[in-house]
Amino acid sequence: MDILSFISQKGGSGKTTLALHIAVAAEQQGKKVALIDIDPQGSSVAWHAERDADSPLLAQCHAGELPDILQECQDSGMDLVVIDTAPHNNTEAIKAAQLSDLMLIPCRPTILDLRAIAPSIDIAQQAKTKVAVVFSACPPQRGLGEPAVVAEARQALENDYQVKVWAGRITQRAAYHYALIDSRAVTEFEPKGKSADEIRTLWKWITGELKNG
Repeated sequence: MDILSFISQKGGSGKTTLALHIAVAAEQQGKKVALIDIDPQGSSVAWHAERDADSPLLAQCHAGELPDILQECQDSGMDLVVIDTAPHNNTEAIKAAQLSDLMLIPCRPTILDLRAIAPSIDIAQQAKTKVAVVFSACPPQRGLGEPAVVAEARQALENDYQVKVWAGRITQRAAYHYALIDSRAVTEFEPKGKSADEIRTLWKWITGELKNG
């Protein structure tokens, strides 16, 4: 069983959005998926409560309860557990990271987000967990190559923190918003759309990172 956590100490990074979409994408690829929400705000719980489908499975708990919940997931034959964490809670985030095989830090390509990413990277280092950054809410591509603001943010992170950054990016698209309105993921809402392609590409990359340990 693989354990994937989305952790960011900055609010508004797209953490919960990515956790939900990746959980559904993994399930659509034949994985048995459980989503664990340790954010007191309970955004993943609210999304799940309005879904027409019962899956992916969902549990809400505190970080201290994670080992027991993860054991239940293991006993139930889950292939993947996705953990959605709260911002501004270093202690809980470290516990989640320590139990994860891979920690992803969603980050918008803005100067304020880049300046705020250090605490999230510190969590991965303290937990000794494999980590990578995923750029989210990026401006649309114009012409060839990625937007300059994304390329510059990518270079800044790699130079300043020596942290792995996913080569792709999640673009700011209306589909992400509309899919969540009725508790779907973009791969359900618009399966042939560009947003769905981005999520499937990210999931494919995640599977490789998990396989490589």
